[in-house]
Amino acid sequence: MFKKTLIALIILSAASYADEKTDIKNLHTLLGGNIEKTDFKGVYEVVNKNIFVSFASEDERYLIVGDIVDLQTGQKILGEGAKKLKKAENKRKQTIINSIKDQDKIIFPAENEKYIINVFTDVDCPFCRKLHAEIEKMNELGITIKYLASPLESLHPNAQNVMEKIWCAKDKVKAMDDYKKYKTVPDSKPCKNPVAEQLAIGQQIGVNGTPAIFLANGANPGGYIPAERLLQKIKSSLEK
Repeated sequence: MFKKTLIALIILSAASYADEKTDIKNLHTLLGGNIEKTDFKGVYEVVNKNIFVSFASEDERYLIVGDIVDLQTGQKILGEGAKKLKKAENKRKQTIINSIKDQDKIIFPAENEKYIINVFTDVDCPFCRKLHAEIEKMNELGITIKYLASPLESLHPNAQNVMEKIWCAKDKVKAMDDYKKYKTVPDSKPCKNPVAEQLAIGQQIGVNGTPAIFLANGANPGGYIPAERLLQKIKSSLEK
């Protein structure tokens, strides 16, 4: 009911942007959020406090629910309201990730460390293995990789068992590398490990596929990304 009412308010109120001095205040009151111009002519972004983001046409006729993409740049169009929300959401995610102790992560450090990424991984995920194949190149580029566990039972039913063995190995880094490269399961004894906890944390911050890369600002640029392109994304994220 709330969502239908909200959509109705958005459609009925979109044209009121013409009088920004008076009607914007009314829209803020009605919607409990922000109304922002976008680079898409005639389309305004509506951001509700409940993080309901949509776009409304100025003629009151159309409501767009979903992403609008600039075909020239390939980037999503976001108004200032959504950018602020996204930045706050990324900060929250990074705070959660940073609360995990390094001793509970499996870290492949760069000798000349310039950047750090956290990666939720599933050891039986093909694209995770593809990412791991570039780990030496990433290290050479100054990127340190910190692995977190996110076994996807629906796709890889044995992954969690294997990852618990890896996290219980005396040399976790070697165990992870050996399994990623050769599927060698370490002969380790059961121990108290963080695999299930990290899986839950990943789900909490929206990880539903692997690899899930998180940059230092909490941004998640996607899944597998080649080393050189990943470096570009990291640098780009620092400029924002």
